[in-house]
Amino acid sequence: MELIETVCELIRQQLNAFFQNIDRSDEDWVILSNIVDHDGAPCQGARDKVVMVVTNITHETTISTYNAAARTGGTAYAVVQPPLYINLFILFFANFYDRRYAQGLAMISRTISFFQQNPWFTHANLPDLDTRIDKITMEITNLDLLQINYLMGMLGTKYLPSAYYKLRMIPFASDAMQAAVPAAQSVDAPKTP
Repeated sequence: MELIETVCELIRQQLNAFFQNIDRSDEDWVILSNIVDHDGAPCQGARDKVVMVVTNITHETTISTYNAAARTGGTAYAVVQPPLYINLFILFFANFYDRRYAQGLAMISRTISFFQQNPWFTHANLPDLDTRIDKITMEITNLDLLQINYLMGMLGTKYLPSAYYKLRMIPFASDAMQAAVPAAQSVDAPKTP
């Protein structure tokens, strides 16, 4: 699996396990899916679930990515591109309606509770986390009514209870060498007369 897919699936599994400990079900409580398909019809299997949707991917700009040349051995150095840190914006949408609306409220409460108890994930509490990632955090993000309206419209659905989170920081780094740079050699100073 690719890095974004792997991280999202691990988060989904953790949240689903939390729900299963509270209320056992033969089916998953949390799915990673669209809410509606491209024709606007509800996605199969999304009803009466907490639907986890990636709504945006952004570049993290608050962390320095400067990386000096790294020694490759002997007197050579390699220049590699610094890592690119990515944030995901994830909507947890309680797709419960009609008589099950109240259950949807309970599921959103459980989602918020889970991330309040687990605001970050490392290899200690998420052993399957990719080795390229040291730590990811889940931060609840506020949206005003206009932003929620635009988001739900973009997703093609009507509003139901939801929680919006920013998952920070997935590093994308390549080991591909951009250039080889020789080490600086000593220079003889000019002799004074």
